[in-house]
Amino acid sequence: MSKVIIKHRLFTWFEDVDSHVEPGTQSRVERIAHYGDDVDITDKKSLERGKELDAFFTDEEAKGIRKGEYPQGHEALLAQAQGKQLPSLPAGQAEVEDEGPQTSTLSSTELGAYIVEHKLNVDDTVALADASNPDDIQRVWDAEEHAARLRENDPRAGVTNKLDAMLAAASQGGGNDDDD
Repeated sequence: MSKVIIKHRLFTWFEDVDSHVEPGTQSRVERIAHYGDDVDITDKKSLERGKELDAFFTDEEAKGIRKGEYPQGHEALLAQAQGKQLPSLPAGQAEVEDEGPQTSTLSSTELGAYIVEHKLNVDDTVALADASNPDDIQRVWDAEEHAARLRENDPRAGVTNKLDAMLAAASQGGGNDDDD
């Protein structure tokens, strides 16, 4: 009925299929799709429900995705969902010679994708945070959560424990900027 690309982490719908138990009859079966899956939904009510929930990319976005042109903010996740690999840095960012990629300007979502793509270990992930900046520490903490979702597991305790300690130290050290 309608080819769509799933925009939510998970979407379920129903489909009528030939029964294996009673030949000549139909059974109602639940189907499950994940973010980035390109599926054909034949059940009108399920399709309407998905549209109400904004669970699908628009037709225009879907055409672009099928060509490898990803909507802003979905590049890394869609590429990963489709088994493709994007360049290690977002468009417009260049590596500085002998310094590696400049991660300080990446959002937590982009940084999470970077952590997964480059398979950063605990120490390398923690080193991404500016220990004197609570906002930056929180950005890396959020990136670790995003990376965990991409890996389909929990955030690494080694990372979160070290970042929590850094956050506590930064909050205590930077709390008194008043000039009395």
